[in-house]
Amino acid sequence: MKKCLRSFIVSLFIASLSLASSVFAGISANVNTIEESEHLWTYEFGVAFLTENTIGEILTGTITRDSTDSGGEVYQFTATRLLSTLPVKIGDHTYHPLLEMPLCLEVVDENSRDSFLNYNASLQCRWVDFPWNDRVKTTFAAGLGLSYSEKLYLNDVRFHSNDERSHLKFNLPVSFTFARPSHPNQELVIYIAHHSGGFGTFDRGGVNSLGMGMRYQF
Repeated sequence: MKKCLRSFIVSLFIASLSLASSVFAGISANVNTIEESEHLWTYEFGVAFLTENTIGEILTGTITRDSTDSGGEVYQFTATRLLSTLPVKIGDHTYHPLLEMPLCLEVVDENSRDSFLNYNASLQCRWVDFPWNDRVKTTFAAGLGLSYSEKLYLNDVRFHSNDERSHLKFNLPVSFTFARPSHPNQELVIYIAHHSGGFGTFDRGGVNSLGMGMRYQF
């Protein structure tokens, strides 16, 4: 039964990717704010480790890998569709942040049990205008969406043992990318995968992992 459910969810996820591709391909001609030079799709692969830290601790530089039975690695596969550019004028300068829709499949490989899948869909904004881009092309992205996990993370249960936990959470992806100006479509990605209960919306607390990967634009 579980294998059938997993196969169904995977098929649904792949079908969603195909549908999103078809829909956005059909309306892309009407989205005038996307520059012709922009790539509509990017694909990303990354590997992260589960941490023992809150998102606040990670953002302030406190990072401890969860090496217990509840720890492990998370393998991430992401397809991101560019939806639009959002020109912003500040003083004499016009900036061009991007609005994107990342669809992410995660394989969670915990230290003490078989792996399981986690599904994520979000909207995110990517800032691309950095003054040193002629030396190192840099972007910063942050988003908000939903995440559904086939199993409860043991990491989540470990740090919230007295609370009921939810399979459904908010997804808050945060990432930096870096690339050589001569190869701008091949980017190194450093990212935080933050799955949050939303201060009681689904539950309280969440799961955090820190990872690195590669991002390719087509």
